[in-house]
Amino acid sequence: MFPDLPLSFPMGGMDIAFYVVALVILLTAVCCVAVKNILQSAVFLIFSFVTTAILYLLMHAEFIALAQVMVYVGGVVIFVVFTILLTSHLGEDAFTTKIPRVFIAFLLSLSFVFVMIKCILPTPDLASGLANSPADYSSLQNFALRLLGNDPNGFIIPFEIVSVLLLMTLICAITIARRTKEDAEEEASK
Repeated sequence: MFPDLPLSFPMGGMDIAFYVVALVILLTAVCCVAVKNILQSAVFLIFSFVTTAILYLLMHAEFIALAQVMVYVGGVVIFVVFTILLTSHLGEDAFTTKIPRVFIAFLLSLSFVFVMIKCILPTPDLASGLANSPADYSSLQNFALRLLGNDPNGFIIPFEIVSVLLLMTLICAITIARRTKEDAEEEASK
C-alpha cells in the first residue's frame, strides 16, 4: 500500500520537531471540536493557530507565521472570544450531540485523512525537501513590499478591506451583545 514509507519520512532534528508540532496541532484541533464548552473550544482554536504558526516558522516562512498570529489569533479568534463572552451565558448547559452524528463525522474525517495520505505520499518532491522557489522569495522585505504595494501586483486594497471587515465584525458583535433596557429589567426581576 505504502511501499517506500521509511524513505519518505527522514528522522532528523527538524523532522522530529515537525512531527511534534503536527501532533500538537492535531490534538488541539480535535479538542477544539470535541469539547462541549464553546469558550474552551475557542481557547483550543487559539492553541491550534499558534502551533500552526510554529509550523510555519519551522518551514522558514516567517511572514506567514507572523500573519497567522496577527490575523487569526490576534484578530479572528479574539473577536470570536469577545462575541462568546458578550453574548452567551457561560453557566448554561452544554450542547448535546447524538452518537450517530459523532460516528458519521468520525468516519468522514477518517476517510478524508486516508485520501490525503493516498494523494500526498506518492509525491517524491515532498520527501526531498528541495525548494522550488528563489532564495529570497519568502523574505520579509519581499512580502512587505508586495503586501503594501499599490502597483498592480500589490495587495494594499485587499489588506485594507480585511481591516475594515474585522472592524465591522467587532462593531456587529458589540451591537448584538448590547443589552437593551428590557433585557436589563428582565434580568433584574429574576
